[in-house]
Amino acid sequence: MPSSDITYTTRNNETFDGYLAAPAGDGPYPGILLITAIGGVDDTMKMLSDAWAADGFVVSVPDIFWRTHPGPTADREIAQARYNSYDADQGMLDIEDLVNDLKARSKCDGKIGVLGYCFGGRYAHLCAARLSVNGAAAFHGTKIGLHLDETDRITCPVSYHFGDQDTSIPMDEVNAIKAAYAGHPNAEIVVYEGCAHNFSTPGKPAYDEAIARKSRDAVLRCFKSM
Repeated sequence: MPSSDITYTTRNNETFDGYLAAPAGDGPYPGILLITAIGGVDDTMKMLSDAWAADGFVVSVPDIFWRTHPGPTADREIAQARYNSYDADQGMLDIEDLVNDLKARSKCDGKIGVLGYCFGGRYAHLCAARLSVNGAAAFHGTKIGLHLDETDRITCPVSYHFGDQDTSIPMDEVNAIKAAYAGHPNAEIVVYEGCAHNFSTPGKPAYDEAIARKSRDAVLRCFKSM
């Protein structure tokens, strides 16, 4: 299965790095734009991307923090600082360029699901609301609650997964997300008892292999339905 480091170009001819994983065949295949957690495009995110590619998707993984502090980092202070300072409006312009880049790739059939880990959850939700993508999913996605007024624009399948012990995403916010999506015919908002932040991420203290598999299977069904 081919995977490689790649370079993206914005609408203003700025360039930044990322990672592309794809099935071995010619395709075309549906695409996944994967918006990483605050650590960036690290070895874990690459491993997860390769696994999604093995399931039949072209997976584009941008260095989403390229404008402030590029590259992967295991330094919690750096990671948290770039999370806190991220410009959401500029970020959505970059993400629109990334969606268009993935659609234009020869192996992609034009259908795009956006998958957010932690930080990326907000942008999966916004892509579904604003960019007419074909699916949206998130594992312990933060700050989705800031944009629930846009939920009524969303028509694509959605699959969001939370832990009830996640101090980064209060249950009040999760319940508000559930309420906002209550009328959506193809949305699942799942809460896992006893799970904390990063339950889906190998190598993290809160990783739960069984719940990671269960939640991933649900997201796979969501994206296969696009």
